[in-house]
Amino acid sequence: MYCAECGTKGTGKFCTGCGQRLATAAGGQTGANDGSLPAPIDYDATVVLTIDWSDVIDYETLIAIPAVRDRIARASAQSKKRMTGEEILDLYGKALGKLAGVPLPLSMSTIAGVAQSTYAKLGVKTGKSLSGAYVVPVGEMLVRLLCSLAKEGRALRDVHQLSDGCIVRAALPSDLFALEGDVVVSVTRIAGGSCIEAATEIPGQMFDWGKSTRCLGAMLAELGAAAAA
Repeated sequence: MYCAECGTKGTGKFCTGCGQRLATAAGGQTGANDGSLPAPIDYDATVVLTIDWSDVIDYETLIAIPAVRDRIARASAQSKKRMTGEEILDLYGKALGKLAGVPLPLSMSTIAGVAQSTYAKLGVKTGKSLSGAYVVPVGEMLVRLLCSLAKEGRALRDVHQLSDGCIVRAALPSDLFALEGDVVVSVTRIAGGSCIEAATEIPGQMFDWGKSTRCLGAMLAELGAAAAA
């Protein structure tokens, strides 16, 4: 039978999707069997009913679904610790200090941070953008994106809900090529699937030596892969 409130298929007295009382096979409500109602259908407590969320674009709704949270958690567990750009700079600064025989008065990461802030105020920035359309339901695509960000260690900064889409802003960690920035990705519903528009924003730096291009290319390839899990 199907829940009249949310459409979830199931058995027993209550819908596992929304808690609504289910109707019996005869069309009446479940309740005490006084002879006017057919015998209740046996409920198998070992059967876990799933909710089809593949076309759901609302972020809060998706993130509340256990199967989605579990999938993101498994992706996050695959994230590998990477050396940040600041850590690389500090190692380089220590090496310079040893060669000179005198430690630097300020760490290289501190100097880089001040420089980035100064140049950002002057409007200096870099970034790239990339987009694509996919025959993938919009809810599935949004979950793939959240999994990809979790796996790459790109922490969520902000989520902006649209009527038929979602814009996600996440950190783009620093590395050997560029200091920290943002990656902004919109997932919107289109006929037959979903559309992705992604862009990087790295303030205070004029060149990122191909970091943005590599980041966006790899991300969209992963999101569009038929085997994405």
